Amino acid sequence: MLMGELSVVTGGDWVSAQQKFAPNAGDLRRYGSYELENPVLLAKPKDVPDNYVAYNPSAIWKVHERSGAAYDILYARVEPDRSDSESSHLGRSVVRPYMLNLRNTDKQLSAYSGAQEYTGEDAALTRIRRRLPISGILEDVWLLSYVDPKPKIDRPNEVATLCTRFLAGSDLAKLEHIADGPEWMKDIRLAQAGDPLGTKVVRYGRPQTKPDSGNITQATLPEIIKLTPDTIADAPYVDEDLLPVGSGVWGGVNDIIRIGATEYILAAHRAWRTGPDGHGRHYETVLYGHDIATNCIIEIGVLATADMFAGGCVKDDASVNLSDVVFTGGGYNGGLRCMTFGVSDANIGIAALRRTNKPKLRVTPENRRFETK
Repeated sequence: MLMGELSVVTGGDWVSAQQKFAPNAGDLRRYGSYELENPVLLAKPKDVPDNYVAYNPSAIWKVHERSGAAYDILYARVEPDRSDSESSHLGRSVVRPYMLNLRNTDKQLSAYSGAQEYTGEDAALTRIRRRLPISGILEDVWLLSYVDPKPKIDRPNEVATLCTRFLAGSDLAKLEHIADGPEWMKDIRLAQAGDPLGTKVVRYGRPQTKPDSGNITQATLPEIIKLTPDTIADAPYVDEDLLPVGSGVWGGVNDIIRIGATEYILAAHRAWRTGPDGHGRHYETVLYGHDIATNCIIEIGVLATADMFAGGCVKDDASVNLSDVVFTGGGYNGGLRCMTFGVSDANIGIAALRRTNKPKLRVTPENRRFETK
């Protein structure tokens, strides 16, 4: 199961302990099993300079404008390529909205003017439902989040503090800041729950209580207005054995796909140090199936590793080797038609997903690359 050389593992045999989360035949019928088809790296967007990189994309969502036009968009992390003790991306990274063409992935991403750019890292985009405070009317809105790190004054390549910002609204060009996450927590993701009232949201987080650590927490909120640093920080671990703190293996949720009233597929990342002195990093995309009613979580399987994507470049980082990194982005319109990835901290990857425990559909020239008929 482990694709890279695992060089920092403590606190017992982590690999054998993961048998606890192995799926049975019923789990696979319930959640499915998946593999990538046509994994490719997208060309660098035209507006990104030579000494900058674009990577770690959000999920893809279709935006319908009042004019009747519709576009598939994602947010990408854009920042200077160089990262060392004297030159840092911290405070200079932006999350920028782009349009993409799923029928022609050779076509470059183009900037999307219907949404704002923000100073920050690793955006996540989804749709939720909220109730307006005065009228009580339910409205479907965008929910955007991104990580906002602050560098140390005397060491610009080191993080002094960070938090996750949350914005919501019906128009991506006019989102309102609604909440912040607790200090030092990344990988906070939300999705609409399957409750009859339509206001509940599920929330996953990743406390980082020690260096090279991070396990997955989960809670359900009655409505988005209850999203606060305390409600995020107070959520319990899904299972402390999933990514045990101190094991040298860490990870978090990147996108949430609801497949039933209480069942979710979690598109996540899992990582560990590799190589001499832990200089390298191995990140992989892993899918989990989670039933929030029973709190039963299973590992569907490893979906993607960096070696599945040919070509591209590697982030010029003097402190760490990032060549073996694939950071999970998200799916398409809340589903698993395709998925995005950040590759080697310098590229945007995309691939179609095929459910392997269903008959493979015949591919014809008329079929769109990321659609099945």
